[in-house]
Amino acid sequence: MNEKHLRNTFLTPPIEREDFNEFIKENLKDWITYANLKERIFNEYAISYPKRSWNKYIEVKNEAFCNGENDMYIAHSNKGYKITKNKDEIVASVNHLHTMALNMLSKESKVKKALNRSVNNG
Repeated sequence: MNEKHLRNTFLTPPIEREDFNEFIKENLKDWITYANLKERIFNEYAISYPKRSWNKYIEVKNEAFCNGENDMYIAHSNKGYKITKNKDEIVASVNHLHTMALNMLSKESKVKKALNRSVNNG
């Protein structure tokens, strides 16, 4: 095994391992920040867990919730992340996502307007 493959093996989160899913369920019973979760994952599995990998994990697990494959949802708020079945927490998380989406669309609109001004002016 070459060094690059070995390095990527250690950096790849073990998302398909059942013990990792149980580890996540246990650690997300209460709100936890990504930084604290990342530290716990490193202490348990001796791997670095990049934010993009975590976001993908959430996407996959929450898609399974949306498809009726499980009844747990990974909620997100300014408090961090939490795995929940609580409808109020899920609704609050979805509202948080909606607010973030609107903010992103507003930023996009401002940049496009600025680009149009710069194209028209010069």
